[in-house]
Amino acid sequence: MKAIIISLIALCGLSTEVNGEVYQADIERGQALATAQCESCHGNAVIAMAKQFPNLKGQKLAYLNKQLVDFKTGLRLEPLMQSQVSALSSEQLQDVALFYSQQVTPNLSAN
Repeated sequence: MKAIIISLIALCGLSTEVNGEVYQADIERGQALATAQCESCHGNAVIAMAKQFPNLKGQKLAYLNKQLVDFKTGLRLEPLMQSQVSALSSEQLQDVALFYSQQVTPNLSAN
């Protein structure tokens, strides 16, 4: 399974070269970052009540990474998100994107 995920990351262009070595996104680091920085707005309890915060779980890996990079570089403007990603490295953005892409989309209409 891990080999499949690594292959998909490489195909999606979600690896970067750091000091001459190719960086592969890490789902555990992504989970830690998501728990610390993202869940307060993008967690199931909040997105079920506050529709302005999108559900990130199950979104495509390349899409999530592009949105995060666009917030960081200013191509996508939203002050709250820009402040959340401003201190994150491109590797950390990849980690978060990988984590959310591997999550199951919750059924929020069941409540």
